[in-house]
Amino acid sequence: MSTHLDRALADWPGWPLPLSAPPQVIERLSSGRTNQSYHLRAPGLGDDLILRLHYPEPERLGIDRARELIITQRTAAAGIGRPVWHWSDAYSLFPFIEARTWTDVEFASPEERARLWPMIEQLATLRIDQPRRRYSDYLQRYWQQLEARGAVDESLRRAWAGFWPKLVAFDAADWTAGLVHHDLIPENVLDTGDRLVLIDWEYAAMGHPDIDRWGLDPGSVQTAFVGELVGWINRLWEGLV
Repeated sequence: MSTHLDRALADWPGWPLPLSAPPQVIERLSSGRTNQSYHLRAPGLGDDLILRLHYPEPERLGIDRARELIITQRTAAAGIGRPVWHWSDAYSLFPFIEARTWTDVEFASPEERARLWPMIEQLATLRIDQPRRRYSDYLQRYWQQLEARGAVDESLRRAWAGFWPKLVAFDAADWTAGLVHHDLIPENVLDTGDRLVLIDWEYAAMGHPDIDRWGLDPGSVQTAFVGELVGWINRLWEGLV
C-alpha cells in the first residue's frame, strides 16, 4: 500500500462514522489520472465506502479543494452527485454505490445521452457563492508552468499567441454563468441502472455551461470557440500531468 493510503486509513478513528473496527481495502478501483480510489469494507457501518486519495499538488492543476467540497455538497443535495461523508485536503470518503462506470459507448449513444442531458441542464441552473471563472487566468497559470519547465516550443507559442486575444474576449463577453463540471468524461458518470450520478468535481466552477454541453455532444454547441477552449484546456492540462 502507498504511504498516502496508509495515512488515510490510519485516520479512521476520527472519521464521523460508527465504525467498529478498522476499514479494510477490498480493491483499488479504476482511478483517474490524478486521484486514486479504493473500495473499503467498513465494519459496523452497514455500507461499504469509497476512499478517494486526492492529487497532492492541487494548485498546479487549478484545483481548489474548498470549492470542490462546496460543489460536491451542492450537487449531492440537488440529486446530481453523491453525498460526501468525510473530507480532508488529502482524501475524501463517499458511500459505495453499486453502479457501472460509463464508457465512450454510452457517450456515443443518443439514448444514453438523453438520460444525462437533463442533469447537465439542471447543473447549469445551480449557483454557488463563487465568482465566474476567468478562463484566461485559469489557463495562464497552466501556460506559465509549462514555460517554466521549458515545455513550450515555437509552434505552440505561435498558436497560443493567436488564441489568447480570443480567450480574453470570451472572458469579457456578457454570458450567464452556471455551475459547470469542466471534466465531463465517461469515467465521471456512474450508472446504477435507475439513475445517473456525476462524480469528481475538482475542476468544477461557475463557468460557461456550453463547456459541459460540448463534452456531451459537440454538435449541440453553436459557438465554435467553446470547442477551441476545451481543446486548449485539455492540451495544457496534458502537458502538466
